Amino acid sequence: MTNQQNARPVAIVTGASSGIGEASARALAGAGFGVVLAARRADRLKTLAEEIESKGGQALAVPADLAEEAATHGLVDQAMDRFGRVDVLLNNAGYSPAAANEQISRSALRHTFEVNLFSALQLAAEVSPIMRAQGSGRILNMGSLGGSVAAPLAIPYAGTKAGMEAVTRGLRLELAPFGIHVSLIVPGFIDTETFDNSRASSVHLREDPDNPYQQIMIDLDEFAAKQTRNALPPEAVGQVVVRAATEAKPKMSYYAPASARFQSGFMGMLPESWVHKILLRLYKLKSK
Repeated sequence: MTNQQNARPVAIVTGASSGIGEASARALAGAGFGVVLAARRADRLKTLAEEIESKGGQALAVPADLAEEAATHGLVDQAMDRFGRVDVLLNNAGYSPAAANEQISRSALRHTFEVNLFSALQLAAEVSPIMRAQGSGRILNMGSLGGSVAAPLAIPYAGTKAGMEAVTRGLRLELAPFGIHVSLIVPGFIDTETFDNSRASSVHLREDPDNPYQQIMIDLDEFAAKQTRNALPPEAVGQVVVRAATEAKPKMSYYAPASARFQSGFMGMLPESWVHKILLRLYKLKSK
């Protein structure tokens, strides 16, 4: 399908099989975008694509493991083959191993960065020439409070999200001369499968009585459970994504909820020693 044949703007959404990605894909489709849905779970993508098209939208499901360079490249190729253009890229794919740094192998660290950060950089690189030729485009990167507010047992995830913020700031400058706007979406606690998936991946550690981090894991489970009881639904983030994708003058950062901006900014204003003590108490950790 060529640009002329497709009158709708087109958005690529990674991590579209659940949570924020799924909600964002629905919201973008509802706002008139054709959507390219990428994730590993083909059955979920197919169901979502069928739902969107049953409501008059346009959707293409592309099962892909974004840890693989070839699969990531193929996503852009398939988007162009179907729609002939890319107007918005939402880099949302990501996950978090729930373990202490010493319990995560080098290959597992690499896989986390491949999915969460390197695929986003590759996709941004591949859509940039397309958007430059079109004279416009938006790249939206999914950040996290975890990138600026430290937490134990999520070190690789925090590294990728802090990196995502740095990447966004740099790309925003690099691509500005070509009419390509780059923004960071920063969710607070959102009611998704993320925490459950992380816990499921480390059950063996939680059940190991010789694990020196066992109690920390239990306490963090309780903390996460309390936070998610008052968490926003992923649809709230989807609406923020639509705003970032359509505003005439897109901002550098969008927060969901708005109070997440205060949480991030407040910690940054305090002395480091205060922040350390606050977080130790928040996570029920004792410093020796």
